[in-house]
This record gives sequence, C-alpha cells and structure tokens, in this order.
Amino acid sequence: MIYAEQNILLSKTIGNPQTIVSCNRIFSSSHSRIGSAMKAAVLVMLVLQLLAKGFAQQTEDYAAHILEHVRPQVSEVIQQQAALEVIARLLPQQQAEQFRVTIDSSMERNSFSLFKGEEVSDPSEVQITASSGVAATKAFYHYLRYWCRVLVAWEGSQLNLPAVLPPVNVTIQAPSSIIYYQNVCTWSYSFTWWSWPQWRRHIDWMALQGITLSLAPFQEDLWTQVFLEYNLTHAQIDDHLSGPGFFAWQRMGNIRGWGGPLTPSFTQFAHTLQVRVVGEMRRLGMAVALPAFAGHLPVQFRTLYPNVSFANVSVWNNFPPQYASPLFLDPTEPLFAAIGSRFLQLAIKTYGTDHVYFSDPFNEIDPALPSGKYLSSVSEAIYSTMVQVDPDAIWLLQGWMFVKNPFWSDRAIRSFLSAVPLGRMLVLDLQSEQYPQYGRTASYAGQPFIWCMLSNFGGTLGMLGSVGNVFRGIRETRDNSTYTLLGTGITPEGINQNYALYEFALEMGWNAELDSAEQWFSEYAVARYGNDSDERAQQAWNIFLRTVYAFEGLELMRGKYTFNRRPSSKIRPWTWYDVHTFNQGLELLLSFAEEASCNQLCQYDLVDATRQCLQHTADALYLTLMDSFKKRDLTSFRLHSSLFLQLLSDLDVLLRTNEHFLLGPWLESAKAHAATTLERRKYEYNARIQITLWGPQGQIVDYANKQWAGMVQDFFLPRWRVFLGELDQALATNGTINDLKIRDKIFRTVELPFVSDSKHYATQPSGDTVRTARTLYERWTNDVPPLKPLPDSPGARRKPEKRRNKWYN
Repeated sequence: MIYAEQNILLSKTIGNPQTIVSCNRIFSSSHSRIGSAMKAAVLVMLVLQLLAKGFAQQTEDYAAHILEHVRPQVSEVIQQQAALEVIARLLPQQQAEQFRVTIDSSMERNSFSLFKGEEVSDPSEVQITASSGVAATKAFYHYLRYWCRVLVAWEGSQLNLPAVLPPVNVTIQAPSSIIYYQNVCTWSYSFTWWSWPQWRRHIDWMALQGITLSLAPFQEDLWTQVFLEYNLTHAQIDDHLSGPGFFAWQRMGNIRGWGGPLTPSFTQFAHTLQVRVVGEMRRLGMAVALPAFAGHLPVQFRTLYPNVSFANVSVWNNFPPQYASPLFLDPTEPLFAAIGSRFLQLAIKTYGTDHVYFSDPFNEIDPALPSGKYLSSVSEAIYSTMVQVDPDAIWLLQGWMFVKNPFWSDRAIRSFLSAVPLGRMLVLDLQSEQYPQYGRTASYAGQPFIWCMLSNFGGTLGMLGSVGNVFRGIRETRDNSTYTLLGTGITPEGINQNYALYEFALEMGWNAELDSAEQWFSEYAVARYGNDSDERAQQAWNIFLRTVYAFEGLELMRGKYTFNRRPSSKIRPWTWYDVHTFNQGLELLLSFAEEASCNQLCQYDLVDATRQCLQHTADALYLTLMDSFKKRDLTSFRLHSSLFLQLLSDLDVLLRTNEHFLLGPWLESAKAHAATTLERRKYEYNARIQITLWGPQGQIVDYANKQWAGMVQDFFLPRWRVFLGELDQALATNGTINDLKIRDKIFRTVELPFVSDSKHYATQPSGDTVRTARTLYERWTNDVPPLKPLPDSPGARRKPEKRRNKWYN
C-alpha cells in the first residue's frame, strides 16, 4: 500500500520532476529491499526538498518526465525516410521533391519548424525540421492545410496545390505530450476486414494528423499459444475465441466464442498484418500500446485449476449461456501473475515494445468487492505483473468503467488508481466532450490522463457532434493547472463519418493558438472543396457548425434515428437543432455543387447532408402516421405510410451514388479473407450480424447499423413494411397492435433471413450524386404534405437512460 501513500503526497505536493522520478524508482523497483522505515524517510526527505526549493512545477511536467522513455525507438535516419515516403505517396514526384526533412530528436517533444524563403540556396524547397518522423509529417500537413489550402480525409483528398509553393516561416510546439487515437472497439466496428492497402493509407493519415500513440490490439495469436501451454485443447480454445467481428468484446471479457470459432488462417493473417502495421507506425516515431492480461479466461480453467479463485463474469446484455460469462481470474491469485507475465513476454517478443500496455479488467463489468483494500490489491497486482516483465511499463487504462457506474464511488476510484505509482498509469478520459471524469476523480488521483473525444458509438452514420464542448473543454482543462492533463485524442468506436469533427479535435492537440472554431470550420470548407469554392460552401459549413455539430446536452447523441431502428409504436424521434436551418445549409451546398466543380469530398458531403435531411423527414413522417393511427384515421395513415416507404426507397437510390455509402464493400472485404466456402460464410455472417442483430437473438439490435445502400433496401425497408402493414390491418379491422408480436414477426421474416443471406451487393456507385440530391431534396422538403414537427432539444430535459456505461436501446 506504499504506492498509495506516495501518490497522495506527490499529487498534493509540487516539486522537481527528477526528484519525483527518483522517488518513484525507489518505490517501484521490484529489486528494492528497503524497509518501511526507509520508505518513510524518503517521503520526509522529499517533502523537505520540495519545501526548500520553493518553486512550482506542474503535475503535467513531472508526469511527462516519467513518460520520457516513451519515445521513438528507431533512428533519426529511419524516421526521416519514413516521413519522406509519406510525402511521396501523397504528392506527385515533382511536388514531393520540393520538401526536405530533417529529424532532430534533441528538439522538444512534438515540435517542428517550417521554412521556405529567399534566404536559402534553393528557395523553391520547403525545409522541415522536426523532433520525430510523425512531427515531420504533421509539419508537412500543417503546411499543406494552412498555406496551400488542401485536405486529406478518410473519404478522400483535395490536393490541388498552388503552382508555386508559398513562403513559410513558422515554429510550433504542441501543447500536448501525447496525441492519442483509437478505441478498442474501432478495431471491430471499422478495421475488422482491413488488409494492408487500407492500413497503408490510414497510417499515412495518422502521421499527417500527428498521432503519437495508438493501439495494436490483436492478441488471439498470443492467447492460442498461452492456452495451449496451460493444457487447453484446440476445441476449448475455439469455444472461447470469438469471430473477427466481435474481438473487442471477447478481449474485454463481455462475451466468449460469439461469431467463432476463429480460424487459423485469419489468426495468421491478423498476426502478419499487425507486425507490419506496428513496424510502420514505429518507423514514423509513433508509440504503440500492446495488450496486457486483464484476467479474462476460458471457462475450462476452473476445471484445470480447482483451487484457484475464479469468478464468472456477469451476463452481458442478455447473451445466451454458450456465449456469455467467461471466467475472471482474481488478479491477487499467483496464477494471474504467471499467466500475465507469460502473455506479456510473448507480446513483447512478437511485436516489440514502447513500454505502454493497455488492460481494462472491468469494462462494463463490476469488481467482486467494493472495498478499497480489495480494489487496491487488484490494481497493484495487474501493474506488478507488467513491471515483472518490463520495469518501464506504463499501464494505459480506459476511464470508461467510471462513467455513470454507481459501483465506483470516489473512495473506490481513489483506491484503484492510487495503487499504481504516480505516472505509471495513463488514463484515457474516454468521452470528455460529454462525460468527463477527470473532475470528479480528482484528476484521476493524480495520474496523468488524456482528454478524449469519443463522439461515435457503433460506427453508425449521422451528422452529429459537440464542437463547442471540444473547443472549450480542451482549452479550459489545459489552462487549469490542477489537472494532470498530458495530452488529447480521439476515441471513436467507429470512424468514416463526421470527419471534420475528428480533424478539429486532433488539431486542438497540436495547435495552442487555435482560438476560433468558426474560423477553423470556414477554412476547412475552403480546404475541402478547393480554392475555387465560394462563400456558399463556407456558409453551409457555418450552418452545420451551428446545428448538427452544436450538441451540448447529456442525451444520447448518435446516428440511430427512426427509420434505421427496429420498428415500434414507442419510438421518440428528437433533434437538438433547428431542422429548417440545417436544410438551409444543405440548399447552399447544393447550389454550390451545381455551379462549381464538385469534387469527391463535395459529393460525399452532398450524400451525407441529403441523407440527414431525409432522415429528418422520415422522423416527421413517423410522428404523423402514428398520430393518424392513434386517431384511427385510415386514409391519412395510408398516405403517410406510403410516403414513409417511398422515402426509404429514395434514400437507397441516393446512397448508391457514392462508394462510401454502399453495403457491398463491407461484405466483400469480409469474404475476401476466406480460404474456404465455410470461412466465406462465417465471415459474411460476422459482417452482416454485427451491423444488424449484433447478438444471436437480437441482443443490442441496431447498435452498429449503417445507413448504406442495400441495407436500406433489404433490411430497414422490409422491417417497416411489416410493421406498417400490421398497423394498417389493425385500423382496417378496428383492432389493436402488440409491439412484441410485431417485433417477433420482424425478427423471423426479415432480420434472421438477412443475416444468413448471401446476396451480392454492388461495390461501385451508380447514378449522379448532385442531380439525385437535388431531386430528392426538392421532393421531400417541398412536395410532401404538412408533417408533425420534431420535438426540440429534449436532450436538455430528458432523464439519462437507465442502462449504464453503454447505450443499447
């Protein structure tokens, strides 16, 4: 318990970073033989030294000093070459050769300078000097973005550079020691079926955004080896490991075996891919967090070790027994240290190390006991297992377990966090833009943390965000010296939506001078569409900023609206912004696109914004037809039911015009990993059920659904056809409806057939985006009869949902 005493002192007393580092080394050394009296003496000496010096040193400074060893592991020459390769992949050769890169690791962390002028031998060259490869690529993108007005996004690029590159003379040091990216769920909702070409482009994007720390979560190759060493059979391992679409929740101990068994071919593919991904990230100077043991094991361990204390994990979201309740090995058991050490040894041997390891033992799972002593012992045991293998280990922890969970009292949180030496745990405040925890946890009991924007759950589509919260939250937290803020980051469960919001949040981590969100988004519109974009495009984005991206409530903000939910008579559509104002933004974007050169990013935005407009109409249609049903007005009901179904058909036509809104690529990328017909069926099933039912009986139904062409036509539309048909019959016969019976019918006749189907869907777009968007905009904003208006901003008034941690509704 000496760690807790030490951390209380360090978190309350401000002192010299080197002194604190030395003290921490004394306390954390696994070889130290000093007694409690000596430790107490060290504490007294530290206090006296701090008081004698009489100067203030922020907690962030000493935490950053403790993390000093988390730096690029490769040489400056390798980082320089990696940065130049990114530039060469992005620009034509003649333009790429105008950039010169120098890596100087003696510079301050996350800093760079840019220069182009007449004072050098070749004034046509842009000279980049940076602290690391990733800082160099960030410098390159900073120049492109703000001097050349171009953009690189997930869904495409606008790289129309000026013929003569403009002069520049700027030096920047990021206010963040770490720029973090990824959620453990991103690997399942977005990356599951990626191969190297997708990762190659994405790592380049990560480098351009200046991301310095991310995850390498694939671990099933390691666990297969460990489980075999502990005498599990291949059949027992197959019973535990999930299919690729559900890795994240198997790893966190929520489920077991669902979507499996995992095939050896996929294990080998994922292992080879991760080796390559990790290697390329490190070449650029990024740090990679590896998985560490969190205590979750196959149920067969109870039979193999009858004298060891195991607990069955509570059933998660009503999963059936064969897929629920893996074992949790109490971290205080000697077997935990043995398994954890062996696993981490294999992880480091296989993937190398940057000394950062992530472990989340209680993600949506409560510990066995609430006592502070027990929680301290659990946390200390997990950390001790890490430092037995790597004395320089840093534990990366998701703070999600503390969100809206009554189990975690202030005392429980303090006991858990303070059991690890200060600075040896790095906490991700996972959804700072809505549910920040650093305030209520006393800045995580003094442990350094990263301010993270989550924004998206399940990878669902829909324009949404909290730009104001992000802008104010990062600035205010950074300016408050009582917080142990070490960096900023983004932690979306799924990507490929609302790109502007994520680039804005990442830019906040690098740019301490960013003082106007409105100005940033205005410049963003120019960079996204090119210098020939006019004021209409900027005005459109200004309206989006004031509407869809202006959420500030505590209600669930996500892309699951009326038409892509399982039909029910109890759906409550709502919006936090004025729909009419949003439509004005879409009109501006449409008029710009019709008269200017609408590039690939412009076309993507047209589909996205028109899709948003149509879902508003669908919400209003639903309210109107349900009102007609309650009034027993069959004529009105049939009119609005017909319009509702027609709108969904029209939406599918719109989505078909852009490759990023197609179901086909998702399914085909899953099937591409198969070596056999059986594997092909398995992977397609994983891909289909994740975005629909999620669980075998519809557990978490629609949580990760996507507004994609093909899915609208063959999944959402048929569900609503069944539902509205039942309501129509009830009106025609003067009967009533039963939502549960209708739900069961939809499950049997639409949902189950869809997830087991093998229909092929287009992987290439069809149709004219601009013309289709204009036609549907006019049809559904001008030609429909009056509709019941959407409720205004219930997020500020409604009570939070009862289910904690996740919002599965």
